[in-house]
Amino acid sequence: MQITKARISRFRNIDFCDLTLSEKNHFMLGVNGQGKSNCLEAIGFISALRSFRTQLTKPLFQKNTNEFQLFYEIEHERLGITEVELQIKEKQKVLLIDGDPVKRLADFIGLFPVVPLHSGDLMILRGSPSERRRFFDMTLASVDPDYFEALRMYHRTIQERNQLLKMRSKDLAFDAFEKELARFAFSLVAKRKEGIGQISQILANVYEAFSEDNESPLLAYKPDADLASIHDYEQFFKEQRKKDLILGSTSRGPHRDDYVISLAIGGAKEYGSDGQQRGLSVALRMAQASLFESKLKIKPVILIDDILGELDPKRKESFWSSCAKDIQIIASGTEFSVGEASRNWQVWNVNAGNFKQVGASD
Repeated sequence: MQITKARISRFRNIDFCDLTLSEKNHFMLGVNGQGKSNCLEAIGFISALRSFRTQLTKPLFQKNTNEFQLFYEIEHERLGITEVELQIKEKQKVLLIDGDPVKRLADFIGLFPVVPLHSGDLMILRGSPSERRRFFDMTLASVDPDYFEALRMYHRTIQERNQLLKMRSKDLAFDAFEKELARFAFSLVAKRKEGIGQISQILANVYEAFSEDNESPLLAYKPDADLASIHDYEQFFKEQRKKDLILGSTSRGPHRDDYVISLAIGGAKEYGSDGQQRGLSVALRMAQASLFESKLKIKPVILIDDILGELDPKRKESFWSSCAKDIQIIASGTEFSVGEASRNWQVWNVNAGNFKQVGASD
């Protein structure tokens, strides 16, 4: 897949820009605070109709506005030359593919894979379990529609059960919801086990390019409740009911799962050096890209938001040498450095939300 045009209107500090991205490699060059990251964020929006920098929509609107528009022209392995239009308001998203409206996210997610590398990726290692769940849920949902549906229905049923808990409903009402909840919980855990096994194997291969010694990473799934059958999950939620009534919410289940990422020295969060953690967060994203390509049969677009400047020279060179030449990369930075200069970039000067193409890099 390649994004050949991107039109951004009233997104953060970008009033309007019209980018022709017909080449494989594009570099947004400028000092901090000019709109480089905002541009990559807008381009990345096509992947799952959400920002890779924030969970909130309001910060994406320009001051005194409540709407932004995005347009993309894409050369796609399955769809050919395709146009995608997005109109995002505070409580409404309008999505068109070649002029036809798309009503369900399930029909869209995974269709236009974009993988962003940015400083926030460190939170996958250093942050709370919710950060890791968000990353792996997004990854698995993009390649498996059944996982997306199970995840969606599980969270919907959790919300409905929580309402019953707050209303202190009778046991019969809980029995019906918990039967459905158990079915989706069992499916999620099974699919997470399978998917994490695949990602772990890819990650080990990818990380070899970033390691200085024998640091083979291990990705392990830690389910909050690992039970043998749907019936066992029904009993599990029933047993939790008394405590949950006191709390007013569902305290246990797949929405409390976690993932452990470790190196030979131990857990990456606790024992990994800063360089190891940064290299591992980049490797996680590249493993995600590899999974997308193998499962979807679509080459993802890679966005690199000024993150590689935080890698040491060896890891940075290793990253660029491992990048396939036929994958589109759109990067940003305040300057060119080791590795980046080895690629033929179309360079854009970025200043106060304005983008000017200045030609190819030397």
